[in-house]
Amino acid sequence: MAYETIETVIKEGILLITLNRPSKMNSLNRVALDEIHKVLDEAERSEEIKCVIVSGSEKVFCVGADISEVNKVNSSFAGYANSRRFQECFGRFEKLSKPVVAAVRGYALGGGCELMIACDFRIVAEDAKMGFSEVNIGAIPGGGGTAKLPLLINPLKAKEILCLGNLISGKDAAELGLVNKAVPAEQVLEEAYNLAEQLAQKSPLVLKTIKQITNLATNDMESLLQHEAQGFGLIAASEDFKEGTAAFLEKRKPVFRGK
Repeated sequence: MAYETIETVIKEGILLITLNRPSKMNSLNRVALDEIHKVLDEAERSEEIKCVIVSGSEKVFCVGADISEVNKVNSSFAGYANSRRFQECFGRFEKLSKPVVAAVRGYALGGGCELMIACDFRIVAEDAKMGFSEVNIGAIPGGGGTAKLPLLINPLKAKEILCLGNLISGKDAAELGLVNKAVPAEQVLEEAYNLAEQLAQKSPLVLKTIKQITNLATNDMESLLQHEAQGFGLIAASEDFKEGTAAFLEKRKPVFRGK
């Protein structure tokens, strides 16, 4: 099947999904989310596919949601629905019965970082730049980042990353335990394939069972995601949200008023 926003290649039982919106820095719009659902449906049904790798370009993994779409969210209801749309899409990677490896080079911001942490294994470039910059546009990470990050790393560090919006390097992410391995950028795909090849040799039933059980150890994640979506919805109706997203599109510094 041909896709508009992603490219796919199957090689020796490994499906490589490459985000492909170069003019938009691989940001995720509605079409991209729909196509991710479709390709994961195919991966789930396929007996040939044993493991999945998700990658971007050499310079950009994914910069998150397409702000030109997010800027049109103008009510609590629309904000909640937008948050749930991203949560459900990223949740597909977690619920897929087959292991998923993120191969991250360049920038993984906001929803891009949420996509990365939805993958079972994460191989990143040492000089990759990742984090959650939503606070800088008057929003919160609404695709699972606010709920999941404190469960993946030290909660104090998670609050720092979420509240300041500063980026961390791939090397920093490895030291925090957020990713499995940080390697030179030119080795990321090779390392991801090496890991995927090892996983593809294991029992699919065993990997599926391990994935299901370990995903259950997430402290009622569905409840946390509901709270996150509700929070995003409340913020989406605020003046600060309108100002932050408009300032981003206009390439200026936002002026937040707490309203």
